[in-house]
Amino acid sequence: MPTAARICIIDDEALCRDALRMFVEGDCPEAVIVGEAGSLIEAQTLIKSAAPDIILLDVDLGDGTGFDLLNLFPQPNFRVIFTTAHDEFALRAFRYSAVDYLLKPVDPEDLVSAIHRATQPADTHSRQRQLEQLAYHTQTRSFDRITLSTGNGLLFLQTAEIMHLESQGNYSFVFLENGERHLAAQSLATFEEMLPSPPFFRAHQSHMVNTKFVRKLAKDDGDCLLMTDKSVIPLARRRKEAFFQIMDF
Repeated sequence: MPTAARICIIDDEALCRDALRMFVEGDCPEAVIVGEAGSLIEAQTLIKSAAPDIILLDVDLGDGTGFDLLNLFPQPNFRVIFTTAHDEFALRAFRYSAVDYLLKPVDPEDLVSAIHRATQPADTHSRQRQLEQLAYHTQTRSFDRITLSTGNGLLFLQTAEIMHLESQGNYSFVFLENGERHLAAQSLATFEEMLPSPPFFRAHQSHMVNTKFVRKLAKDDGDCLLMTDKSVIPLARRRKEAFFQIMDF
């Protein structure tokens, strides 16, 4: 029988810790709670002594942040699931880094799913790169890097490398400047929320482009955008005026 995952709960609100403990104990038989902490200092001591496999980490601790705590563990041997109130900057940082997070109040089903994902085998180097990417976003407040979750693992990119994207249901094909194509586990709607506009533009229900790589607006068979990689991207009629505006025509 597999060993239960060891979980630490780190949150400065006692009621939040109580709720998370109740959900884990009631719905996650594959996990066991090995400690709780309500501050950054307590959490640092707890992690060293309890050696958890997973930490449920609040972004906003009373004496610091969850990001500050991770800085104290430059090579963590635990997985991290963040919990946070609705903080636009934090949410964007998590999405760009492909790091698991839960919005407060935490939904029990979302928590169970996140813990299940965290117990799956993962490449240690890639996991470390994720956290480094997250640290970069939070420290620089810049979003020029992005992490894609693909069937072959995590892919770390500069957003400027992305030429265009194509919807595949809840997934998206991401086409890069170097000619590579990757299937990412994010919908086109998610990318539309994440990627800056400009230069990114939703040209069609199924397509988004990086306007820096648009070579020509053609009208041979309806409006379409010719990309520098010779791809032909349809431009929806209702999006045409917005395209002119973003291109400053």
